[in-house]
Parts: sequence; C-alpha cells; structure tokens
Amino acid sequence: MRLVAVGDNITDCYPAAGQMFPGGNCVNVAVHAARTGAKSSYIGAIGRDERGAQLRDALDAEGVDATRLRVLDGPTGYATVLHRDGERSFGAYDRGVAPFALDDADLDFIAEHDVAHSSYAAGLDQQLADIADRVPLSFDFDAHAGDDYARLVIPHVTYAFFSASHLTVPATEDLLHWACDESGVRVALATRGSAGAMLYDGDDLVVQPAIPVDTVDTLGAGDAYIANVLAGLWADLPTAETLRRAAEEAASVCTRLGAFGYPLALSGTRPQQLTTPLKE
Repeated sequence: MRLVAVGDNITDCYPAAGQMFPGGNCVNVAVHAARTGAKSSYIGAIGRDERGAQLRDALDAEGVDATRLRVLDGPTGYATVLHRDGERSFGAYDRGVAPFALDDADLDFIAEHDVAHSSYAAGLDQQLADIADRVPLSFDFDAHAGDDYARLVIPHVTYAFFSASHLTVPATEDLLHWACDESGVRVALATRGSAGAMLYDGDDLVVQPAIPVDTVDTLGAGDAYIANVLAGLWADLPTAETLRRAAEEAASVCTRLGAFGYPLALSGTRPQQLTTPLKE
C-alpha cells in the first residue's frame, strides 16, 4: 500500500509530564501506516521552530516521505493534553502554520499513491474532491456522525472512519449503514473506545472487542486503528484478522503518552494557562 496523509499536524503538549510529542491525525496515520510496512508519505506545514524540527525528525526516523512538507515562517501548532479523573481533555491550543492549500504539485504527488487519508481537522474540505478525483479518499470524521458536516463531505469518501463512543450500539450500526448503503462508502469503521470497534463493508458487520490494557493515554489509538485497517484492506486480509491487528496496535498506543513517541521536554515555547477548553 502506498498511502499519503494530507493535512493537520500538531504538537501534543503534556504539562503534567513536562513533555511534548509530534502528532495530529494525519501524521499519526502516516507513521502507523509506515509501521505496517506500507510506503507512507505526509503533506503538511510546520514552522521553523523546535516543534517543527521535532515533527520532521520523527517522520524521517519512521521512514515517512516528507518531501512535500512545507517549512514556513511562524509557529508549529500545539494542543495541550490534560487528564482529569482518568479522562483525557484538551486545553489551550494554536494551530499555527498548519492550515494550507494543496497546489498542483501536491495533487500530482497524491496521484502517485494508492490511497489518501485526511481528516475533519485538516481544513481541506474545499479540495477533497480534487483528492478523490485522483485516488480513493480515507477520511476521519471523528465525532461528526451523520451530521451536516458528514453529509457534505461523505460523497468524496471511499473509507470512512468515525469516533462513536458517544453512540449506542444501534445508533452506531445505523451510522455505518448510512455511510455504506446510502452514501456509497466502500468500508466504514466506528471506534467505540473501551467498547471496541465495528466495521461494515456493505455486506457484513463485524465487531471487534477492545483489548484490555493498563491505559495511560488514549491519544492516537484511533489513528493507529485507521492505519492498520487500511493496511489490512490492501493486503486482502480477512476482516477479523485486520480488526484484531488494529485493536492490538491501538491498545499498545494506550500504554504510553503521545501518539507514537519521540518526546521532548517542554521548553520556552511551553503553552501557558493550560485550562482553556478546546473549541471544535
């Protein structure tokens, strides 16, 4: 599989631990795809700062092709990760230079891959049709479960991923049937936190239980799930095996801070006043 992840990156800052990690849905998917053995690429924008260098070095270390990574004047984005009573929340954030528009060279590069992955956080909604015209589009809707945003975007999507821990089992099933049966998606997956995940391909609905671990941090677990599901689909693995592998990788992510490692100490760029709720 040749996968290109297109869009958001962020530095995940953990003030309680005094550490920051490279991340962002698209970056995380690119890295976890590379770990499955896929040829993986990333298109995005970082600043000329310590956080940008941290992300670029991590991509290089993981073998992710970052030749289309923009390095711009301005700050690399950050988000503050908080844990309260065992639950993750987000504090202060700034997307920095991450928002960007694809140019013709980017689109030509995307066309060299088998699949492109993006997300609701990438801010590329106006260019999703351009991507989908070139390769099948994988898209992380997060909690946008059949809402107006999802209805707007899903006509361009081949592989749909949802975060559905807030939904009941019947509502999750309805969501997956809506995506595949009504909206033309080839495969739809809903992750449901400790309740596991459900995948529907237009014929079969398969349930994968979560794998119990001593959870430290759930950030990035869903992104590992996405990468491993896509890798399994391209390898023509049985659905049950694909989901088992994805669940194992997601569980592993939950045992440590950060989406895929490479911590640095929070430095003079450390965000202050880390209690402001993240705005969607």
